[in-house]
Amino acid sequence: MTCSEGKMAHQFSRRNALQIGAGMFGLNLPQLLEAETAAGARSEMSCIFLFLAGGPSHYETFDPKPDAPAEIRGLWDPISTNVPGVQICEKMPLMSSRMDKVAVVRSWRGRSGSHSTGSQHVTSGMFPAATGQYYPNFGCLLSTILGPRAKGMPSFFGLPTAARYTTPTGYLGAAHASFNIEGDPVNPKVRVGELQLEKVRFENRQSMLAQLDNLGRLAEVEDDTILSQDKFATEAVDLLTSGRMQKAMNLDEEPLELRERYGMNIYGQRVLLGRRLIQAGARFVTINHAVQGGLFGDGTTNGTWDNHGWLFDSMMSFANRPSAIPKDSKWHEYKGPGNLPQFDMSLSTLLDDLEMHGMLDTTLVVAMGEFGRTPKINKTAGRDHYPSAGCAVLAGGGVKKGVVIGATDSKGTEPSTRPWYPEDFAATIYKAMGVDPHATYLPRLARPTPISPGHIIDGLLS
Repeated sequence: MTCSEGKMAHQFSRRNALQIGAGMFGLNLPQLLEAETAAGARSEMSCIFLFLAGGPSHYETFDPKPDAPAEIRGLWDPISTNVPGVQICEKMPLMSSRMDKVAVVRSWRGRSGSHSTGSQHVTSGMFPAATGQYYPNFGCLLSTILGPRAKGMPSFFGLPTAARYTTPTGYLGAAHASFNIEGDPVNPKVRVGELQLEKVRFENRQSMLAQLDNLGRLAEVEDDTILSQDKFATEAVDLLTSGRMQKAMNLDEEPLELRERYGMNIYGQRVLLGRRLIQAGARFVTINHAVQGGLFGDGTTNGTWDNHGWLFDSMMSFANRPSAIPKDSKWHEYKGPGNLPQFDMSLSTLLDDLEMHGMLDTTLVVAMGEFGRTPKINKTAGRDHYPSAGCAVLAGGGVKKGVVIGATDSKGTEPSTRPWYPEDFAATIYKAMGVDPHATYLPRLARPTPISPGHIIDGLLS
């Protein structure tokens, strides 16, 4: 390596170090803090996005088909809710008494049955090109446009990431990524760019400064572009060790009874942590909400709703291996509740909790996956990928309460009313967050490009 190459590598490391976590809140963090100084008041709207990674079944959640043939309707019956005429799956009794707080969109329709393409489409509202995701996820874009809600808090968090199968920052670049809290929320690991901090090290300012210094040798590199922002770079480090953020991550402050209602496991506690982060001033929190276990549970904390086999066992619990599973298939045991009861517990509690704290009107809650599941139950008692129909649930943040938008046909195979696509959900989310979805905000693109080409979903917002 030549001297000039070595200097360039050092400068790159230094610049990366200053962007660690920094830009994770929307802009390069020094730039963000500088912009915040000049921008004044920001929108108070925030969002918790429950990404049901892997694709939940609409039949076994919010769009049951009790009159369809047995191979379509499945094993479970619908249950009446507190909204007259609206039924959901019987395995969600807690949500059945809270349907007057939410809106269900039953005429959702996607374009891809691929986990990666479907996820990128749903979380950005833009269908990705064959070369990969170009447009950023909602959280990255909203934190860029709106900035943080509170000094001392990152704008955008991913629990544990900003949506599986996606490249969240898209054209915005790495400096605009989320601030990820990985692992168990009780003992979290905070990932900031390429740097991962254990809880004890994250709480130790000197340890963090040493790691930043070692990464980029910040004090030894001459770079006028960076040095000119020294004031904001110093504030950036302060932000990463903010007392506000430290406090938000301390779940022990919550009553045990409330924590138990969310679910005393990684998944329920992530949803509680999401509420605490929003309460502390975060703008957008994406929670990958799927329990780990079953046939596809080879990780430790990143679960899936991808139930191609033994769906009715797996959705309820991974504790016991179904007897019909071939002996050579690996089963990953998990003692806690499965996806469906855990989702029922955490979503219903989140709605109550936000309302109790006076936060529901200013917090948009969105729960959806990348596609629905096939109408016909397959030979292994599961359902496969199906982008032609699905459903989504939204609440708070200006969303009408107790309404059902659209419908699917009698077998749930396709929308029987106007279909609403990921582009339309994007436009609606941006609108609810106080951002014009059809305006051009980012001049760096080759031509003026609105952040969403979709339409506001009719009848969804107040």
